[in-house]
Amino acid sequence: MSGKAKTFEEAAIECAAKISDEQKRYFQLHIDYSHHHFGYGLYLRNKYFYLLHNSTYFIDRDSIGERIYYLMLPLIFPEFKGYENIIDRIAFSPFDQLNANYFLKYGRNFISDVLPDEYFTLPERSEIDDCDFDDWWNKYESENKNYEVAIAEKIWDLEDFSKTARILGYSPEEIEEVHNVCLHLLKEKYLFVPLEILFAKKASAESIAAMMEKKEQFEYFFSNQSSIDLLPDYVFENRDMAMLMVSTRGSLLEYLPKFKSDRELVLTAIRKSVYACNYMDKSFWGDVEIAEEAAKNSRADLMFSYDAFKQFNDDDRIVKMALEANGANICYASERIRSDYDMAKFALRHQREIYPYSAFPSLSDELRKCKELAVLEIASVKPSLDGFSDELLDDDDIAELLISDEDKCRQIYKMSERIKRKYLDRLPPQCSG
Repeated sequence: MSGKAKTFEEAAIECAAKISDEQKRYFQLHIDYSHHHFGYGLYLRNKYFYLLHNSTYFIDRDSIGERIYYLMLPLIFPEFKGYENIIDRIAFSPFDQLNANYFLKYGRNFISDVLPDEYFTLPERSEIDDCDFDDWWNKYESENKNYEVAIAEKIWDLEDFSKTARILGYSPEEIEEVHNVCLHLLKEKYLFVPLEILFAKKASAESIAAMMEKKEQFEYFFSNQSSIDLLPDYVFENRDMAMLMVSTRGSLLEYLPKFKSDRELVLTAIRKSVYACNYMDKSFWGDVEIAEEAAKNSRADLMFSYDAFKQFNDDDRIVKMALEANGANICYASERIRSDYDMAKFALRHQREIYPYSAFPSLSDELRKCKELAVLEIASVKPSLDGFSDELLDDDDIAELLISDEDKCRQIYKMSERIKRKYLDRLPPQCSG
């Protein structure tokens, strides 16, 4: 697998000669090496690790791929003209997204038009030895943002933006409003707004499909409350856009009162987040289909804690669906179900890392004395002795189970004084003290 190159420069030439057009296109849209670290970068590291033995570079094995990659870029894209250090020093910023949009608009990489040195100049690392690193890093981060905003403003050029917006039927007032929102986010929030959000009034099935391909971008945008507040009102009036929003984050139903009675949209929101039930129309509170969707998706949202679904907390079928998603749902089930051995056993077998320590303490007093159920609790992902009866806390079999598992043996400290005196000297070294 090793290459024939004798230097990093030769390795870059060797690799550049083998780059396909498809790979070249991919590199154009993703310049930052961090995007390739665990893919192409790992391949480069494994293929050329032998170069470290005769290298004049002070780098470790993990940096081999990065070194070759940045030497290779100017060979693939002449417009880079060897801007290795420039690319390297902006590596921790989201340039891929900016560059992809820039490339789509202009057909070339941003670095060919916007040079970092026009906006800031940073010292080499050797120059920061005598200064405070935190001060240097803060300047680094701040000036990188200035550069990114300069790139983004070229993409959001008002004249070009207006031409597109007019074709889509926007009024001059709306164009100004949208552009101001965009500039505000760029300068104040440092956030690049997906263009389709601001064109939501004219969203089509095709544009929605295209937006769904940018899921991560939308999730990031919609996770920012202050960003959502800046959007024009008409964004929340478009049903296709509303569907995209709740497909991304169900709780965004809060911003869509116009659609709180839209059954399909509500179902989509509930599948994404049971919490969305707080914003659906109350006419859905007794809806069995919506309750079933909530049950299936209540791994992170305990459905019976919400008023909208409390009426189902004694329904064996729906409760069992919810317990399968997360056994902790038994916490808010009816008293009858929390006293049912079979339901308790099912819940304890379906505990998750989300809301651990919750199921067993919520069982009836009688079931919390049951040794078989206690054993299931100990076998769970994150067991706890909370809720165990005094009899169980003084049980030798329970103690033996704990002692035999290094990850759970510390729980012995919650057992009775008799058990602790008897078993503490048997604890593994890492669990004693």
